[in-house]
Amino acid sequence: MTADVIVVGAGIAGLTAAHRLARQGLAVTVLEAGPVPGGRVGDRETRGIRYNAGARLIYPFSKPFNRLLRDLDLADQLIPVRKLNATCLGDGENWLIELMPSAASLRTPGLTLTERLRFVALGTRLLLAKRRTDPDDAASALEADGQTLAQYILAHAGPNVLARMVDPVFRGTRAWNAEEISGAFFASTTPHLIGQDTVYVLKSGMAALPNALARGLDLRCDTPVTAVLREGAGYAVDTAGGTLRADRVVMAVEGSLVAGLMPDQSAEDRAFFAGVRYNSLGIVHYRLNRDVPARMNFFARGSAATIATYQQVPGNPATGQAPQLYAQLSPEANARAKAEGRTGALHGIVEDRLLQLYPTLHADCADRVEQWIERKLPTFYPGYARAVHDFRARQSGPLAYCGDYLAQSLLTGAAASGERAARQIIASL
Repeated sequence: MTADVIVVGAGIAGLTAAHRLARQGLAVTVLEAGPVPGGRVGDRETRGIRYNAGARLIYPFSKPFNRLLRDLDLADQLIPVRKLNATCLGDGENWLIELMPSAASLRTPGLTLTERLRFVALGTRLLLAKRRTDPDDAASALEADGQTLAQYILAHAGPNVLARMVDPVFRGTRAWNAEEISGAFFASTTPHLIGQDTVYVLKSGMAALPNALARGLDLRCDTPVTAVLREGAGYAVDTAGGTLRADRVVMAVEGSLVAGLMPDQSAEDRAFFAGVRYNSLGIVHYRLNRDVPARMNFFARGSAATIATYQQVPGNPATGQAPQLYAQLSPEANARAKAEGRTGALHGIVEDRLLQLYPTLHADCADRVEQWIERKLPTFYPGYARAVHDFRARQSGPLAYCGDYLAQSLLTGAAASGERAARQIIASL
C-alpha cells in the first residue's frame, strides 16, 4: 500500500497535520500505537471515575487554534470558565492566586511595595511585547530563553512574586519547578493572558477535539511503528503488521521517541532529539461516597510535600459525574515515584498529605484510579527554545516533524506545530 502521506502518531499535532493535508486532497494514512486517537488530549473513565488523558483546559489566545475549532464546528461547544483561581496553602497562611495575571494579583499578601511596583512594570513590559510574541511558540521569546523562569522573575519582579504567585502556579498546573525551565515559556504566553479572565472546556469532553480531527481520515489505531526509513524517493514505514510506503512522512510522535524510530537521521538532527526532554506526572483520582464542595488548592513550596494540586469535584447527577478528589503529585514526588519504581503505587506516596487535606478519606473513598503520564509535557529548559528555532529553520522537503515539543507546551502549541508540518509537506509537492 502506498499513500501520499503517512502521519506517525495521532496526537493533536499529527491529527491537525493530517486534517489539513487531507483537505488538500492528499491520501493520508495515520498510524497510532494506542487504542484511540488524541494522545494526551482525551477523556478516560475507569469504574465510574472520570479524568482527562492530559490537557484539561483550552486557552483563548491562539487565533489559529480558534480557526481550527470553527472549521471543525466545535466553537459552539466551548464552555467558558471565568476567573479561574485557586487558594494557595502556605506555612500558616492562605491566599488567593489568579491563574491569569490581573490587577487583582496585586492584592497577593506578602509582596513588598517595591515588588508590587515592579510587577506592574513587568506587566506593562509584557503587554508591549504582545505583538512580537506568539503564545503558540516559545521560540518567539528567545530573549528570555537564556535564563530560568526563576531568574527571569527575580530580575523583573522579586522573590515574593516568585514564591507566592509564579512558583505555585507552575508547580500546580505544569509540574515544573521555576529553576528548571526557561523564561521563554512565560515570556511568550503571559502577554496574551493579561486582561483575559476566561478559559474553556469542551461541552462533550476533550475527546471531542481528536475525534473531530480524525473524522474521515484513514486512521489505524493499535498500529505501533517500529522504523521509518528512506526508500528511493519516498519512505518505508515498518509496523508489526507489515511495511507501508508513502511519498512523504509526518513524524508526530513525542520528540524523545523520534531517534529510536529513525536510524537514517543526520548527526545534527540526532543531536537535537537527544536534547528533547519531558516531565512525568502522577495523579490519583478518588471516587467518593458523599458529595463535597468545590475546592482547588495550590501550595507554597515549603508546605506542598507530595501534592502540588488538590481538587474537590462535586457530583453532578445530570451528567452522572460522581464526587471526586484529585491529587496531583509535586515534582519531587513524581521524581520519587520514578526513582523508587512506584509509578503504579502513587496512593501510598500522597496518602499522608491527603489525609491532612481530607481527614475522612478512608471512610469516604469508594474507589481510586492512579494515573501515570510518563511524558506529560516537553520541558523548555534554558536554551531549548533556541534549539527548536534552529532545528525548525533546517526543515524542508517531504519529511516533517511536529509536536508540542517543537512549539509550545500547550494544546494550542501542538496544533500550531501540526499546521506548520502540513504547510511544509504542501510546499514540497
